Amino acid sequence: MAKLILIRHAKSDWSKNVIDVERGLSNRGYKSCKIILKELKKRIEKPNLFLVSPALRAKLTYQNIFEDWDISENNLSIEKDLYYGSLDEVKQNLSKKIFGFSTVAMIGHNPMFNGLIHDIPSEGHKLLPFNLVTCGVVIIEFPNKKFKPRPYDNGKVIDYLYPRQFL
Repeated sequence: MAKLILIRHAKSDWSKNVIDVERGLSNRGYKSCKIILKELKKRIEKPNLFLVSPALRAKLTYQNIFEDWDISENNLSIEKDLYYGSLDEVKQNLSKKIFGFSTVAMIGHNPMFNGLIHDIPSEGHKLLPFNLVTCGVVIIEFPNKKFKPRPYDNGKVIDYLYPRQFL
């Protein structure tokens, strides 16, 4: 079954005076990535497509969660919509991007990801948080082996992971 893995970036570092898009990760953010890496490896195959926000904290979250999965061969796309776009723009572009893939990981930000996790799946809403925490992960499963070119409204939430549940 096809899977969409939505990951909110890990905790950002506010100690430096930089513009928002250049903000990195805090120590807690790096620790959270290690926890989520370990838990994702138990639950999913390596994603074959990564859609990542251009913000530094999203890129660092990607690197630190998937570094043990040989990121040199990853199909990575930095998606401006995941930082600058609207929820509707992301949903419109999603079907074009993920067509033909079986496991897709997206790394981005709230409030957009809160909208996506509540809007995309048709089942499993009871597993969802009101607010997706930093480094929180929602796994949505779809009935086909690979994503088809159509609206993705038949997904089911199968898991919600967040770092503090494993401490």
